Amino acid sequence: MEKKTLGSTPLQVSPLGFGGWAIGGPFWLDGLPDGWGEVDDTESIRAIETALELGINFLDTADVYGTGHSEEIIGQVLRGRRQDAVIATKFGFTYDSASRDVYTKIDVSPEYIRTACQASLQRLATDYIDLYQIHPGEFSTEQLDSAIDALERLKQEGLIREYGWSTGNTACAEQFALRSSGAAIQHPFNVLSDDSAMVDLCERHGLSSINNSPLAMGLLSGKFTASSSLPAEDVRGSSHEWVLYFKDGKPRAEYLAKLDAVREILTSGGRSLVQGALAWIWGKSARTLPIPGLKNVKQVEEAAKAISFGPLTSAQMNEIEGILRGSK
Repeated sequence: MEKKTLGSTPLQVSPLGFGGWAIGGPFWLDGLPDGWGEVDDTESIRAIETALELGINFLDTADVYGTGHSEEIIGQVLRGRRQDAVIATKFGFTYDSASRDVYTKIDVSPEYIRTACQASLQRLATDYIDLYQIHPGEFSTEQLDSAIDALERLKQEGLIREYGWSTGNTACAEQFALRSSGAAIQHPFNVLSDDSAMVDLCERHGLSSINNSPLAMGLLSGKFTASSSLPAEDVRGSSHEWVLYFKDGKPRAEYLAKLDAVREILTSGGRSLVQGALAWIWGKSARTLPIPGLKNVKQVEEAAKAISFGPLTSAQMNEIEGILRGSK
């Protein structure tokens, strides 16, 4: 699979991205863990370096991931080799970097956007961001218009090259597509939680569909069973209502059942389950760009190998759709 064009822009990105949420380390939202537990920064750096060596040039992060720590780690890796990567980061959630607490208050005002952008530039050790994304998924049309104006100004000044929105709300995404020159919508998307409407919207408007949770928060790695249990300091072990695939650290039975139903197709042709899950996303649309969270070299190598397998066939895609439709 060759590089993809990001939206309708000149930016060329690998068909697979590196998701930087997990390498941020511990942080908290509403007093609950929002990170993936402790991290080894040395291993994180090796993982990013390996990704770049294997041709994965799209690095996605956010200022709240570890309240700046994920951006700092990426910045360390890219010193002296900034041209090797297309950096995407996000803004809009407010936080205390010292305590690593993320607040419920969002801020998408023009003043905050500029301040947040400058802080991200410093942490990333760069003078421009390739794709700057709104992180909160819903707010008013008036706030959206002012945010778009601010992003256009940052683009004109060369501080960002392109911009997008991370939202799972198709009505919001439609407004963004109609009212802006944005390049991408980032949204949850995987074989266990299909959101074809958002992918169709991206195709219709010439946007990239950047897919977070492509491995269903790790469930599609295949390493979890009904008896698995994750610690409370892991976001999947928290009681956040928006954690779909796990409840109190245990995989949800309905998603394990769906996975078992399609496992054989996903792992056909010598693919691992991870590689099959990514192949399903590529089989949905040429616009898709999955960004699995990768914490170590082994995970990077497995994900990168999926590129050589390519997408699932139309017949395989149709077979999976029929199975999952019947399991609802």
